[in-house]
Amino acid sequence: MMGRFRAHPTGPASQGFTLLELLVVLVVAAIAVSVVGVGGQSFMERSRYHQTVRDVASQLQQARALSVREGRSVVVTYQPEIRKLLIDGRLYLDIPAALLVQWDAIARSAGVASGPGVPVFVFNADGGAQGGRLAVLRGGQGVAFRVNWLLGTVEQDAAVAPS
Repeated sequence: MMGRFRAHPTGPASQGFTLLELLVVLVVAAIAVSVVGVGGQSFMERSRYHQTVRDVASQLQQARALSVREGRSVVVTYQPEIRKLLIDGRLYLDIPAALLVQWDAIARSAGVASGPGVPVFVFNADGGAQGGRLAVLRGGQGVAFRVNWLLGTVEQDAAVAPS
């Protein structure tokens, strides 16, 4: 009679993993965690950028609607020291520190109320607007916001940081 074949040997050699096997598993796990961590951080930065662009567009539309609804001029200013976009001196939007902001201010005139920050846009009660340019950039590229002086509409263009 031949010896029995055992499917699961129970000798001392089959009592766990070798040190080399454990080391390989730990190295593979560390590589996976680092790749996911870097990818996750990049995803969060991209997400913050896109959300900020949507928020700026929304706030500018609200400023235009407020000026028409209340029959008065509404000033949009930017405070670079604290990275806030202010609408009519009250409503504001925080710009994340990881994003670059560029702006072209408009000259303060009799129609532009003095307040905190640099005036960037003014929406008029008649639906028109005056303004400069506000750009939100990530990695040297982004979106620039302008207003159409006749229609008061908010327009978006591609923007590139100066080199």
